[in-house]
Amino acid sequence: MTPLDSFRSRHHMTSYTIPASTEHFSIACNAYKLVPDSSKDARSRIKTLPILFAHANGFHKEVWEPVMARLGSPWCNSDMYALDLRNMGESAVLNKDVLEDQCNWYWYARDVLKMIDTFGLKNVIGVGHSVGASAFILAESLRPGTFSSIIAIEPTMFPDGWYVNLPLAENPMGQATLRRRDVWKDRLHAREDLLSKKFFRAIHPEAFEIYLEHGMLEGVKEDGSTFLTLKGPKFQEAITFANEGNAVHDAFNRLADLHIPVYLILGETSDINPPALGSAKLKNCKYGSLDVVKGSGHLVCLEKPEEVTILMSAFLDGLSDTHRTDAEFTKSRL
Repeated sequence: MTPLDSFRSRHHMTSYTIPASTEHFSIACNAYKLVPDSSKDARSRIKTLPILFAHANGFHKEVWEPVMARLGSPWCNSDMYALDLRNMGESAVLNKDVLEDQCNWYWYARDVLKMIDTFGLKNVIGVGHSVGASAFILAESLRPGTFSSIIAIEPTMFPDGWYVNLPLAENPMGQATLRRRDVWKDRLHAREDLLSKKFFRAIHPEAFEIYLEHGMLEGVKEDGSTFLTLKGPKFQEAITFANEGNAVHDAFNRLADLHIPVYLILGETSDINPPALGSAKLKNCKYGSLDVVKGSGHLVCLEKPEEVTILMSAFLDGLSDTHRTDAEFTKSRL
């Protein structure tokens, strides 16, 4: 039995649709909780804090399941939650009639807070990837004390002057996204096409199959034939790269204001977080720590879920109830 099979046999997943932070928008989210067990071993389990996961641009909540499945004890027994950002995954399907032609990452942060309030979560452990990590940083800055700690995997945030946020027409990442194929004849053709790309071949097979299973939507052409496309329109992914406002810089600057542990996990070959920028982010944290996963890039948690969860579990094991001094807590293992 694979770690993912074991996780699914031990956890009950419930899907929810909840209101977003702005009128007319909804958020799709999943809750994963242990299947009830009356055994003595179950009664003696250590109670852990809830863990909330937020994905990267262009992905969806279910791609976190290989990471959830590999968390060490006692964290594997936590109540876990994951959300689709409002213009991605199943949330994009729910919001298809109200999606906008611009994007502000503060929307994501406020949606995170709305979800936490909806489920009544306290002292949340936030695990975010890329824009998902930035959303958690922004959410904690908007409402300090929401999170007990944040694990920021390849966070997309930049100091002033490091990165110029260009409008979509001039944004290279956004324009590259718009050029990508997003319609296929069926799931088989989609799999073959995506795996012909180095970007997708680097993803762990479990995560890739989950991406394909939950990230696609079947459509019907005028002639009655069917096709497969993305649940989250590629235009929405593109405008997320070309985000409106200063959130990409605010997230970096707000790191200095957070009074909780922030653990940075970076990919060794990441083009988003080269060593100098990773060091700058660590330096900006009051209670920061950092690890780099060798042989991985920006998609580190999708490429190497085993290595990432070993680091996550060790970090969570090492947390104390009270913060230590800056010198004791801040460390780098570059």
